[in-house]
Amino acid sequence: MPRGPRIVSLSLPGGLAAEIDSAVADIGYASRSELVRDAVRAFLRGRSEVAALRGHINGIMLLVYSHDCASKVSEVRHRHMGVFKSFMHADFDGGDECCEVLMFCGEADKVKRCFDQLSALAGVKEARILLA
Repeated sequence: MPRGPRIVSLSLPGGLAAEIDSAVADIGYASRSELVRDAVRAFLRGRSEVAALRGHINGIMLLVYSHDCASKVSEVRHRHMGVFKSFMHADFDGGDECCEVLMFCGEADKVKRCFDQLSALAGVKEARILLA
């Protein structure tokens, strides 16, 4: 694996690109690349924390997603009814976003599989695990 910087190209919706530009200016990053590097590091840290989970765990998953994605979230939830004990769903006012809180209990490997499946769905904008 090369040690020096590598150029990685990606496409972003216009609104997200504009938010990045605004954050770069507001926070004082030297470039978009610096902001994206920090964001990727934070994402990878979070993934590492989830990957380190072991044994029987209890907690909640918090999802924010586009309403168009609701049926896909429901399918994953139903496939893993042994892990999810309860859930709460709410539509946010004035927009297309939903919030779902899923209470879980189970072996870490099963919980991680569920989390990965939900996180990877197109339309899921935010996914977090909080342990009890």
